[in-house]
Amino acid sequence: MDVTVGPHIVTFTNLYPSAARPTHGTFVAERVRRLRDALGASLEVICPIPSLPRLWPRRLAERIFDKLPEHEVWEGVPVRHVRYRHWPGMSETAQAERIYRACRAPVAAAVEGRSAILDAHYVYPDGVAALRIAAEVGVPCFVTARGSDLNVLAQRPAIARQIRECAGTAAGLFAVSDPLCRVFAEVAGIPESAVVLARNGVDFDLFRIGDEDAARDALGLPRGVPLVVGVGRLVPGKGFHTMARALRLLPAEVQFAVAGSGPEAARLRALAPEGRLHLLGARSREDVVRLLQAADLLVLPSEREGWPNVVTEALACGTPVLATPVGGIPDILTAPHVGALVRTGDHRALAREVERFLRSPSNPDAVRAFAQRFGWEAPIDVLRARFAAVGSAH
Repeated sequence: MDVTVGPHIVTFTNLYPSAARPTHGTFVAERVRRLRDALGASLEVICPIPSLPRLWPRRLAERIFDKLPEHEVWEGVPVRHVRYRHWPGMSETAQAERIYRACRAPVAAAVEGRSAILDAHYVYPDGVAALRIAAEVGVPCFVTARGSDLNVLAQRPAIARQIRECAGTAAGLFAVSDPLCRVFAEVAGIPESAVVLARNGVDFDLFRIGDEDAARDALGLPRGVPLVVGVGRLVPGKGFHTMARALRLLPAEVQFAVAGSGPEAARLRALAPEGRLHLLGARSREDVVRLLQAADLLVLPSEREGWPNVVTEALACGTPVLATPVGGIPDILTAPHVGALVRTGDHRALAREVERFLRSPSNPDAVRAFAQRFGWEAPIDVLRARFAAVGSAH
């Protein structure tokens, strides 16, 4: 494809991988690199990270922030981590203000003397802060909604008010699923047509059908037994407790393995039958691929989602999916051989669907063929057109 040299893109988000958090925000990193290449643009990332008071007690996840360097190059992209003061659980409604204050000078330096575009991911606090900075430094700003930024945070009136106050200044607003487009428009007080769908895509070179036994061996999982897997944070909203309960209704040989960490680990162990739950902890992207290749089924019994990448990634690995009808999931699981939708919190219905799919397994090649519709080409075309139109005007 012939492209002209495009603008300088400054991606502004807390969702970006680093040496300390290599799997954090990989979907953002992949999108911005593909968009950079499509536009022939240059790219850098400004990543706001919380700085806790020195004597503030730190949970394990928060200790990671202390390890992040100010400057880093991640897969060829320069990343700057900008610290802002944060008191966990005490200052959420003021978070965008503090990010704005900490990041306006770094953003101004990044765009000075250049044809630049600010590209913000996660509406609050990142998007709100980015829009304020963009208005101040005189560059266009796009904002992408990704899920809990609207489904959870924006349900607080003080946060929703901040989103409404600045959404109209954006050069463009995106969301990763149709339901999230509607929520974004409602929260921002704008027409639905003002929010454009730009879903995530799948890297089909990475996520592919593999050798099941080799994948299980690499992860230390048993061969020759039905294996249901989950991928995600071990938090109540992901619904893995529903699958742990369902496991008690399934034949004794069915095993459940989850890649992820979080506070629900002990609860899952208590709910699941002894010896049938495998908590693998946080894993690399390559290990997630292995887990999906090792699986007979992926389950995602979430209470809420935007566009869960793991669903399309599982399909690309030839693995069918059972999930709840939230966010963009019903737009993905539209064929009976690739999966089914199960009511949120219904462990009996989930057990029935698991048993049905294990009894009559789908053809992996057919599942992967279905997944081909979820590549990056279509969303990148949408983004490229919008960014190019704005870039040429600046």
